[in-house]
Amino acid sequence: MPPDPALELLDAARHLADRVWRSTAPPEVRAEVAGVLREAADRLGPPVEGAPPVTPMGIRLPGRGHPLLPPLVRRGGEGRRVGTVTFTGAHAGAGEAVHGGQVCLLFDDVLGGVAVQAAPHSRTGYLTVHFRALTPLGVPLDVEGWVERVDGRKIYVEGRLLDGDKVCAEAESLYIAVDGW
Repeated sequence: MPPDPALELLDAARHLADRVWRSTAPPEVRAEVAGVLREAADRLGPPVEGAPPVTPMGIRLPGRGHPLLPPLVRRGGEGRRVGTVTFTGAHAGAGEAVHGGQVCLLFDDVLGGVAVQAAPHSRTGYLTVHFRALTPLGVPLDVEGWVERVDGRKIYVEGRLLDGDKVCAEAESLYIAVDGW
């Protein structure tokens, strides 16, 4: 089976973000690359309002098609989502750890994926992340999310991000089922 062009584009965008973040190229090379990138972006055409994001394998995955999210190798079942993720230098914050905003983005994507199993049309009400330890770059991390409880239209979801046995972050969220979306 040939490679999926959508996945190829996402991988290339992630690779580019990683290189841009740590580039030591001279200013003239950066300016030249910026011009090439603008031309490449123009070849993709303008964004279309309401169009779905990049869809690997023809499946609409709102967050998973986002180039800022690291690839997630999923496993898990009903009411639970478990996977492995590796953050790169493009996700770095201060020092050699993952930026907290990247952890929040990951949790919103993973926990939202759990919430839609309970209510296909749900949106984030709140997301609270408790950082327990620095999240390392370049190592496989386990992420998991599960439905804690459902109360009418409210879906309470929790999750955690692990480096082996060490808890890097825990999250609690509320998703609201919306009608007619």
